[in-house]
Amino acid sequence: MLVGLTALGAPVAQAADSSGSSDAPEPAAAQLTPPVSGGKVGGSAGLYAVGGGLVMVAGGATLWVKRKRAGQVTIH
Repeated sequence: MLVGLTALGAPVAQAADSSGSSDAPEPAAAQLTPPVSGGKVGGSAGLYAVGGGLVMVAGGATLWVKRKRAGQVTIH
């Protein structure tokens, strides 16, 4: 018997046996479809990512300034 692993980690003998007689459920990964087909992302996806990052940084900076003015910032 040839023992090896497929790319998904299943033994080769198990992967080759597709008779359907086993009671094991189908893996969830086999039921999912990729969110992006063809590897293409919309043109404005990068702008949304950068904009969201800037909003997060601005919120953190605002919170830091408020704490610094209140005297709650400690430097370690």
